[in-house]
Amino acid sequence: MDEVVDGEMVLSEYGRIVDEEWHHTAQLRPYVTLDAFVVMPNHIHGILWIEGCRGEPRPYPPCGVAPGSLGTIVGAFKSVVTRRINQMRGTLGAPVWQRNYWEHIIRSEQALQAIRQYILNNPARWHLDRYHPAAVGRDPQAKALWQLLRE
Repeated sequence: MDEVVDGEMVLSEYGRIVDEEWHHTAQLRPYVTLDAFVVMPNHIHGILWIEGCRGEPRPYPPCGVAPGSLGTIVGAFKSVVTRRINQMRGTLGAPVWQRNYWEHIIRSEQALQAIRQYILNNPARWHLDRYHPAAVGRDPQAKALWQLLRE
């Protein structure tokens, strides 16, 4: 199982699969550029840049699950990770992920920098994560980030 030790992530074999497939995403899709990313014990955070066929940003959100859309990219990523993990643990068809995912369009350089910092610092703040089974309090950085994104 993935765990945080002294503020750093220590990935299990399942966490390494998640990490490998995240980085494989950009190799499979030349229109995707990866940015900050972290695997946590019970979730991941990542920033994706998606470009159109001529290098212009695509308008989002797209209608439906269009080829090249965020929904298609995330769905394929989660599907491959699930298949690999279930093969490894002999639990074909068992769920690995929550049903959906959270997304946010980053609209400013200030927000981009704040989100990158949040992602990179996430393991050091694991003890404050609201989904951590033994959380010791609330994460003030998470609260500040969401306030910034609402502005």
